[in-house]
Amino acid sequence: MKKKPKELEIGLVMLEGCRCRCGHEWLPRAKGERPSVCPKCKTPRWDQPKLFERKP
Repeated sequence: MKKKPKELEIGLVMLEGCRCRCGHEWLPRAKGERPSVCPKCKTPRWDQPKLFERKP
């Protein structure tokens, strides 16, 4: 008798995504390609921390 190949378990999986400094999270279209801008706020510096924040 042949053994069945081990089936993948059902549950949570870890996906590589991106998070902007505005707080938006998304999955890039291409796996190895870095996005040029944040799709929500359109900043090209989405992967760099803010230097300062304005006081209200």
